[in-house]
Amino acid sequence: MGVRSELTHVLQTEKLVHQLVADRVVPGVSMALMAQERVTTRVFGASQWLPTVAPLRPGMAYDLASLTKVLGTTTVFLQALAAHRVQVDQPLREWLPEFAPATTFREALTHTSGLQSYIPHRDELTAPALRQALLQTLTPTGGHQVLYRDFNLLLVGWALEKVYGAAIQDLITTCVLQPLGLTGATFAPVPANCVPTIYANGQLLRGVVHDPKARILGVHAGSAGLFATLADLVSFTQYAFGQRVSPAWPATTFGQLLQDYAGGRSLGWDLRHDPAGGVWLYHTGYTGGFWLLAPQRQRALIVLSNRVHPQVNRDFLARRDEIVSQYLADVVK
Repeated sequence: MGVRSELTHVLQTEKLVHQLVADRVVPGVSMALMAQERVTTRVFGASQWLPTVAPLRPGMAYDLASLTKVLGTTTVFLQALAAHRVQVDQPLREWLPEFAPATTFREALTHTSGLQSYIPHRDELTAPALRQALLQTLTPTGGHQVLYRDFNLLLVGWALEKVYGAAIQDLITTCVLQPLGLTGATFAPVPANCVPTIYANGQLLRGVVHDPKARILGVHAGSAGLFATLADLVSFTQYAFGQRVSPAWPATTFGQLLQDYAGGRSLGWDLRHDPAGGVWLYHTGYTGGFWLLAPQRQRALIVLSNRVHPQVNRDFLARRDEIVSQYLADVVK
């Protein structure tokens, strides 16, 4: 199928994304459809509804939430892996001696660690207290099924801090954002350039990370905290496709990630399959972003929104899954 023909097919996907705004599931959307070297972008809707309606402008930064895990922390891990500074099946406690379980990087990155934790008044703790509480209370349950939890990537980030001797958000900035030229991506955004998230008690959260653990942990949070524009995710995807090159890009290519490392997941990324059997890397963010890419086919769908504005819209999840299924069907027609 040619690029032009495929982009015609994915018009149904685009209609479903537009319907999110029409049905007031989200205020607005920034999206990109990528096929080979062609990039089609759409920006529509509002950036916020409350306290007043404001337009969504091209180039605005979004709170990526858990997309931080794959753009940032996973990429730093892949760099460390390529440099032979870590191993996939290396126990995290070799870098975090205060952490007792035998959990490996593989288990944490695939969310098959089986770890559980309960911390009373978690969101009231200081950063050192929260880190210590997690390291001391996380215990394996005995199973290794996929159970997606933020603390898996927090652990990976803390281990990488020991590997490199710097905070994980600083590592992401110096090892990923800066060398790849992702100029709109930052952990310290200008609020006026950001799409707001929640509006509660008369306060608009804008330019401040939505995730409470990431707010507490600050530079030591590798699970969330990154703000970025649609253009940044497009550029990163082009590196994943091999269309752009950089000495900072890990030698472990994204093509090598298209395998089941455990529980149907890759390292950091989830795996999805299209009706023709093609394998796709996939990840979501709680605030309303989702990212689907197939390096071997040079195809991608990137959708950024703020489904938590003014408060969390739970209808979004089923609609998101419908869009992903439609896109995977569209690209193989």
